[in-house]
Amino acid sequence: MFSAAALAFAACSNEEDFGTSAAIEGEATIRVNIAEPALSRAIPVADYTTSEEVTLNSIKLVLTAQQGGTDKVFNLADFAEEENPRQAMLEAVKEFQFTGVRNPSKMEVFINTEKSSGWTPEEFVNAGLAEPLYDSEVATKFVNKGDKDEDGITEYEVALEPEHTMARLEFGGIKHVDTAGKKCMFNTIKIDGVMLDGVAGVAEAEAWDVNNLMSSPAINEDFAKYNEEIQSPVWPANNQCYAFNIAPVTSGELPTLKVCFSNISINTTDYAGTIWPTNGFGYATVKNYKLDEASAAYKEAFGAGDDNVITKFPAGYIYKVESLEIPDEAIGQGWQGGEDVHIYAVVTVKAWTIATGSVEWN
Repeated sequence: MFSAAALAFAACSNEEDFGTSAAIEGEATIRVNIAEPALSRAIPVADYTTSEEVTLNSIKLVLTAQQGGTDKVFNLADFAEEENPRQAMLEAVKEFQFTGVRNPSKMEVFINTEKSSGWTPEEFVNAGLAEPLYDSEVATKFVNKGDKDEDGITEYEVALEPEHTMARLEFGGIKHVDTAGKKCMFNTIKIDGVMLDGVAGVAEAEAWDVNNLMSSPAINEDFAKYNEEIQSPVWPANNQCYAFNIAPVTSGELPTLKVCFSNISINTTDYAGTIWPTNGFGYATVKNYKLDEASAAYKEAFGAGDDNVITKFPAGYIYKVESLEIPDEAIGQGWQGGEDVHIYAVVTVKAWTIATGSVEWN
């Protein structure tokens, strides 16, 4: 993922060392040409991400110079009436010129942000698909390309390569499945919602709370059994997902997905002697996120070994869990779910690039 910025300068001297980096002297006119970035890539229910483009809400160019240094902001909203607002904004960036510039020292690009680093969990959550991106380059790295169009203006070029700053996890297809050869353990059970716990910078939760920064909206529906004969609902509906934007995780514990339940009562006819807390709460939690064998090319990026278990959530990837089949045994009384039961669910990892895999339940 990168964006290229071409800088055109009206130079005083014709004695240029073409193709090399050099300091810029004399008054200059600077044109910034940002080619459309190969940008590949929140809590609300939304469609699964299919686009490989980061949403571009704003682009801010900042030129630092002894004279003529300034900034210019382009907002997508200003191009709303265009047939393709995103492309119209990029073309406007390409046509913009910095004029009357002397001794430039740095060019910066801020995309969807006013910051060069230090984004908070709240800022990632609110970003949706408009990932914050930043890059800069010093003037000594501007490459002299000569006066290509013979208009008396020497052109310079600088490559800006903003790096991805966040990972995105999308969970959907949540359903209650029968355990082969067994009757349902529960007489009643409701699904309350989904929570991502253990996110860096966010206080760990002690119970389900829809107001938690990393919680899905409340569901509060009967968690009906699902099998080939009984096609019960999935959550969320209409092939949508619960999406969570997080800072990349390159070491330590990964965030834990928790599915939270209430109104649990036991089927005492078939499970006589089974006791459940009177509060009726239950939880299912993910133990491991796993790559599919077809995703072997991603093992190093995700820190996966021979068992394909992911140990990192690198930036610039979307982790899509499209099917979470939860049997009775995966639902436990404690906050860690059914700790002795390992359940697998289908996962797709998309790099804002696609890989497939699974998650392993507690």
